[in-house]
Amino acid sequence: MSAKTRTPYTRLMALAALILAAGLLSLRAYDLFGTVKSDPVGNSIERELTYLLEPITGAEKVRVSVTGRVDRTVLVMVDGEVASDLRPLRVQIESILIAAVGFDPAADTLTLTQFPFARGVGGSLTPLQVAELTGLSLLCALLFASVLRHAAAPTVTPPAPVLRRDPPTPQPARLPPPDMAPQPELNQAGSLAETKPNETARLVRRWMSYAEE
Repeated sequence: MSAKTRTPYTRLMALAALILAAGLLSLRAYDLFGTVKSDPVGNSIERELTYLLEPITGAEKVRVSVTGRVDRTVLVMVDGEVASDLRPLRVQIESILIAAVGFDPAADTLTLTQFPFARGVGGSLTPLQVAELTGLSLLCALLFASVLRHAAAPTVTPPAPVLRRDPPTPQPARLPPPDMAPQPELNQAGSLAETKPNETARLVRRWMSYAEE
């Protein structure tokens, strides 16, 4: 795999890993924050009544306040629409109060009201859950930085191959053709041989004898 094709492939893998990590972080955060349950606040009686009323009203949908010792006033707030009919729910709550804390309908007062609760995270995460969310967040940040780095990096184009050229084969040098025109000396020698053959022969023999010496 060349460098030019490796860079888009690495960028695509980093982007896919970022999408996967971000989806896992979102799913885990929704699961953790959606199931966090806040503990009831108040004194022991109020907390006990909250635990007893939650199976009727639903988890995280009831708040209880008890005031007074002799003529007690019990305030029960339920999450829901204001226009709902509370008479069936009131009968059930009075039955639980009578059995749990000795509620007397003649002497004590029960105030039941219903309205939408404000949404929010009412509890705290465990250290393991915090570490899990932190790790996923750091992983998403690292992958996001990697995607940005690959996007900003210029595409590396490999240099074009250099073609090797063999040196040219030396060609043998051509000598100029001999001059076919007769030289003046040769013309004179030819004329002398024709007119005086004996003297020319003697002259040639002298040259040959001189060359042999």
